[in-house]
Amino acid sequence: MKTLSEILTNAASKHPSRKLSDGECQTTKEQRCSICFASKIDYTTELKDKQGAINEFWNALGTSVTPETLISSPLGRHYRMVSKRKAFIVGSSFFLGLIGVDDDSAKSYPMDIDECAIEPESHAHIYSIIQELLQRKEQSNLVKEFNYVIVKGDDREATVILNLNHFSSSNRREVNALSKSLTYKAKNVQGVYVFVDEERSKYYLSGTPRKGVQSNPKPLTKIYGNEKLFHKVGDVKFLYSPLSFTQTNHSILESFIHTAKEFLSLSKSDILYDLYCGYGLFSLSFAAHVKNVVGIELSRSSIQDAIENAKRNKLNNVRFHAADISADSLPRFFKLEPRNLKFLIDPPRNGTSEDVIEFAAEQQPQKVVHIFCNSEIIEKELRKWKQCGYVPTKAQPFDMFPGTNEIEMMVLLEKH
Repeated sequence: MKTLSEILTNAASKHPSRKLSDGECQTTKEQRCSICFASKIDYTTELKDKQGAINEFWNALGTSVTPETLISSPLGRHYRMVSKRKAFIVGSSFFLGLIGVDDDSAKSYPMDIDECAIEPESHAHIYSIIQELLQRKEQSNLVKEFNYVIVKGDDREATVILNLNHFSSSNRREVNALSKSLTYKAKNVQGVYVFVDEERSKYYLSGTPRKGVQSNPKPLTKIYGNEKLFHKVGDVKFLYSPLSFTQTNHSILESFIHTAKEFLSLSKSDILYDLYCGYGLFSLSFAAHVKNVVGIELSRSSIQDAIENAKRNKLNNVRFHAADISADSLPRFFKLEPRNLKFLIDPPRNGTSEDVIEFAAEQQPQKVVHIFCNSEIIEKELRKWKQCGYVPTKAQPFDMFPGTNEIEMMVLLEKH
C-alpha cells in the first residue's frame, strides 16, 4: 500500500515548476529548494493534488467511512509558526541555512534561501540579521558555538531561540550584544532565549547540557523579553513557554477545534480525557461544554503552562497531570468508572505507545477523536481500534502543513 506522502510526491512531480521571484525558494546561486512543494506548485494546484491523494489513500485503507472534503488552510503560504536554520561554517564564512543534502556524498550543506514560501516573511528577516551580525569579527568565537537558530511566532510577535553548544559567563557578553542588536533591528522579536545542546543533536531542541563549573546546567535561559508566547483561539487565551509544543499552523486552528467539538458531540454531562494535551489547547477550548476535563501530558513545562492557562481563563473544571502516557501510568487516572466518557487523543508523529489504545478502549468511551499528523501510522492505529471494537464513523482531513506531503487527519471512532 502506497503511503499518502508517496502519492502526493508522485502527483507533484508531474507538474511543471512555477516561476519564482528573486530570492524566493532558491539560493543566491539560483538553486531551487526542493524541501517542500511550495517552490514547484501554487496552493490551488496543491489542494487538488491533496484531495485526490487523500481519496486514493483512504480507499486503500478499506474503512466503511468516506472522508470529508479536505479543509484548506486560510494561509496556504507563509503560515509556519515555527521555523529553524542550521548553523554552518564554510571556510571562514558563517551561514544560517535550510539543510540541503548532496545526493552523491549525502553530506549536508546550507541553502541560503532569502524567502521561504511557507514561512512568515519576518522569519527570513530575523535570520538575515543574525547571520549578518555573526559574520562580524567580534563574534568570531561565538559563531563556533552555534547549532541552530529557531524562530517561533509571526510578523506581529516572535521569539528567537539560539541553540548553542556552550553558554556561560565566557560568552554571555557576546550573546547579550547579539540579542540587543537583533531586537533593535527586528521590532517583532519580543523574546530571546539560549538553549544549550552540548551534544550537538540532530534535532533542533534536543540534548542535555553537561554539568560543570563553567557550564550553565539549565537547558533554556532567557536573555531578553517575554517569558511566554501568546495566541488566542475563540475566546480562550493561551500563553506557552518556548519549549512547549505548539501547532505549526495557527491559521487553521479555529476549524480544527470546532470540528473536534462537533465530532465529540460534547455535553454538560461528559467527562473528557485529553491525552497528549500540551499546554491545554483542546482541554481549555472544550472545558465550558463538559462536566470535567482531565489533561495528561509528559512535558512538565507544558503542563505548568496548561495549569496557568486554566487559571487565566477562569476554568475550574479542568485537571492537568504530568505523566508518561502508557498503559502502565494511565490506570491511576481512572479509579472511578465515570459515565459519558469521551477521549481526545493527539499523539506525536510516532503515534501512541504500546497498549494505550487497548487501555483506552477498555474504559468504553462513547466517542474517541484520534488525530494523526503522520499518515503512515493511520492503518496500524485504526487496526488496533478495530480489534478493540471501535471503528471510524467520520474522518476529516485538514491541510495543516501546506507545501508538504502530509496532512492532519481527524478520525471519530465509536463502538460497533
